[in-house]
Amino acid sequence: MNAWFRRLLLILTIGGGFVGVAVTIQFFLHANTVIAYIVALAFLGLYGYGIFVGFKLSEGSAPLRHLRLYFALQVPLISSPFITYRFCSGLQATVAIIQPGLRWGWDWRLGSEWQFVIHSSAPWGVGINLVALAIVFLLNSRLAVAPKMSRALTEPSAPANR
Repeated sequence: MNAWFRRLLLILTIGGGFVGVAVTIQFFLHANTVIAYIVALAFLGLYGYGIFVGFKLSEGSAPLRHLRLYFALQVPLISSPFITYRFCSGLQATVAIIQPGLRWGWDWRLGSEWQFVIHSSAPWGVGINLVALAIVFLLNSRLAVAPKMSRALTEPSAPANR
């Protein structure tokens, strides 16, 4: 994996995860229903998962499947009167189409954020976190795969005759 890409992933998973944990713990102080606590625990688990994946990446193993899943969960923004979902860890740049009038908008944030609402007054809309989408594409590219060693370096050499 490219060294700079690895560093970016470490910052977004570990750093963003810890910020997300702090934001979620702060939410616990204001939660007033059991469902709010359950949702907050779910997002606390997601941020914990991101920290775990980041630590695994820092130890040298590249858990690409887990990284892809973690960042894929950050791609969609769904807004409707029935359900609203948004999750980001570390950095986000979102482009969305929102009602009324199907106007487009954008938002960016350095930090972590989550939102999950059932039956709200949110307008209809969909959006994409471009940072998370780019990372998912890069994790599927050659940039995420360690370069293969030369065949001469991997084959055992013949013992030298003395």
